[in-house]
Amino acid sequence: MRIAICDDIPKELEKILAALDVYKEAHPELCFEIDKYSTALDILHAVEQGKGYDIAFLDICMPGILGTDVAGEMLAQSPDMGIIFLTISNEYAVAAFAMNATHYLLKPFSQAEFDMAMDRAVKKVMDCAFISLSCVDGMYRIRISEIVFVESQGHYLMLRLSSGEVLRMRKKIFQMFEEIKKYSEFIQVGASYIANLSFVRKISVDTMKMYNGTNIPIPRRSSGKVQKAYMNFCRNEAMK
Repeated sequence: MRIAICDDIPKELEKILAALDVYKEAHPELCFEIDKYSTALDILHAVEQGKGYDIAFLDICMPGILGTDVAGEMLAQSPDMGIIFLTISNEYAVAAFAMNATHYLLKPFSQAEFDMAMDRAVKKVMDCAFISLSCVDGMYRIRISEIVFVESQGHYLMLRLSSGEVLRMRKKIFQMFEEIKKYSEFIQVGASYIANLSFVRKISVDTMKMYNGTNIPIPRRSSGKVQKAYMNFCRNEAMK
């Protein structure tokens, strides 16, 4: 995920970076690329030059231009971006939430408050993430969250979607997993399947039962790893 941080006070920038480091250690399944900016004009210039972000931390009160104005420019290009405003006052709370801000952090913030803001932003990004797929019958653009599981059949992959639709594409399963492994809900099960843990109804030693009724076999050598991944996923979901 690409994250931008903009605050005109160097110490505040460092506090946000430190809080992000703590969050990253607690969520090793997530990958972050972080850019920091000390002025609103700098981040606006970067966005105008084509820089795109999934999550942005914006101080509201900066010289020259308000963080809410910066957010407006960024959302115009990336409507699904998670915006987290930071400020020392509630004065701009109404304006912030009118822009559908993901969260509003009052300085000084605690690590728990920061983690809650990040959890919301990450969930928003995950829920809105799309992937473009070159399938046998044409190009598709689908939400990542629509994929229930992927099955390898010969030289093809069968993507089962939550709608019941099945997409067929010519690709190896390890190539597909490389594309989606950054999303924590996906796990490769053996050599033939990729499963979305969000759609798992039950898991046993040798079988993963999906909500659509499909039973995915779990190889004996992978059983412990798969069960541990599912338990960690459920634990993280419960904490959100």
